[in-house]
Amino acid sequence: MKRLITLLILGLLASCHSHSHDGGDDHGHARDPADERPALSFTHWTDASELFIELPALVRGQESPCAAHVTKLDSFAALAEGRVTVVLRGDSGEERFDSQAPTVPGIFRPVARPTTTGKRRLVVEVRAPGLTADHDLGEVTVFESVAAARAANPEEPEAPGRIPFLKEQQWPIEFGTSLVTERAMRPTLRATGSVVPRSDGEVVITAPVAGRVATSGRAFPRLGERVAANDLLGVLAPRLEAADLASLDLAVTSANLELRFAERERQRLEGLRGEGAVPERRVQDAVHAAEAAQAALATAQRRLDQFRRVQQTAGRGEGTVQLRAPLSGVITEVLVAPGAFVEAGAPLLRVPDLTQLWLEARVPEVDVARLGTPHGASFFVEGIDEAIELPPDALVARGGRIDPRTQTLPVIFAVDNASGRLPVGAFARVHLGTGEERRALAVPESALVDDSGIFVVFVQASGESFERRVVRLGARDRGFVEVLSGVRSGEHVVTRGAWSVKPAASSGSVPAHGHSH
Repeated sequence: MKRLITLLILGLLASCHSHSHDGGDDHGHARDPADERPALSFTHWTDASELFIELPALVRGQESPCAAHVTKLDSFAALAEGRVTVVLRGDSGEERFDSQAPTVPGIFRPVARPTTTGKRRLVVEVRAPGLTADHDLGEVTVFESVAAARAANPEEPEAPGRIPFLKEQQWPIEFGTSLVTERAMRPTLRATGSVVPRSDGEVVITAPVAGRVATSGRAFPRLGERVAANDLLGVLAPRLEAADLASLDLAVTSANLELRFAERERQRLEGLRGEGAVPERRVQDAVHAAEAAQAALATAQRRLDQFRRVQQTAGRGEGTVQLRAPLSGVITEVLVAPGAFVEAGAPLLRVPDLTQLWLEARVPEVDVARLGTPHGASFFVEGIDEAIELPPDALVARGGRIDPRTQTLPVIFAVDNASGRLPVGAFARVHLGTGEERRALAVPESALVDDSGIFVVFVQASGESFERRVVRLGARDRGFVEVLSGVRSGEHVVTRGAWSVKPAASSGSVPAHGHSH
């Protein structure tokens, strides 16, 4: 039994080995080794798709199996469904060879069998849900014989330094390329900064008097709630000077006793005045004392009445101080709970206007001399892929004093945040424009790889072949960097997944699914 299992395993391994390298599996790119025709390959891009196709040289009457690798450029994923058609066009008419579905996602295998010789136009049509693309690969020749094909296409050694990285390796990872083109670039200074409220666009609502925070009959303000100017947010039941009700009662009783004593003294002196026993001045003093005692009693009684009213009706807003929003905005901090006692001046709520914010950039002291008046700016924050562009007229202020703590100079720009996507306090990577725009060859900053202190990019030489290029850099602006040397216009550089290509460059080995022809 063990011997039988061992034989089965060895047989399976042998079968897998033969399938991977000799017969051309669903993923592989191999073809019949007995086919002596030269191998052709093409890489072509449209706005929506990338095509990498391999096939033997075309010979009249012979089948040329094609391996068409189709990548959707919106996601750099393999095309999982659809139809690929190889079209040969010439003076004698048009021949079409279809593959109605991929053998595996991304790989279509139409078989071309031309019937006439001569120059033909090779076009590959891709039709899939949401994708229509025609890849015009230029002129090809249909030969009369294999010998003629070999004579016209002598074998050439592979260019040195090429890095194989197959589509089957690209598709499962986050991968992408970008076209090297000229674009408007401007000299910039790099700085850090943060998104902050305008100086007139944020308010901290504080307690105007000491007292107890109440809700005024509405839900207590909550984090993230939008409020309009003059909205009632809550009320504050003032805390009176007396510590408690007993103290106020005592004050009323004492004032009442004082009044009664003053009234009796006034009456006694008025009687003595009638007898001529006291002067008029003493009588007037007694009258004034009685009036003062009356006023003191009234004040004490009002305090007692107010205290009782506040205790009984604070939740209905009577006898309380209203807390209203001084501007329209969003509550970003709630610093007190309902029912809490607070002192006068204690912060209760923070309400900034989030529709118009400021970007406060901090320029290092060493760069201040090169700053001048900024020609606009761009900045990045986490969670937003594209740069946020600020025109020159968005400049609010350029500071004139170096912060002694950070040794930086503040530069402030206005930022339109009507969409609300920018949170207050967000950290920003800022590029400050220091000169006029000019046209320059540029690549996305994400294409750069720091390789032991040297900046390199990986250029896509063909669909599954890459080159490591050392680049000399210039200005950085709005997520792009000027390339002074190392790449040419029209080439494609890896912008996502470059760190996966780099190990392939170091290994020097061809991946398991090779391209033997």
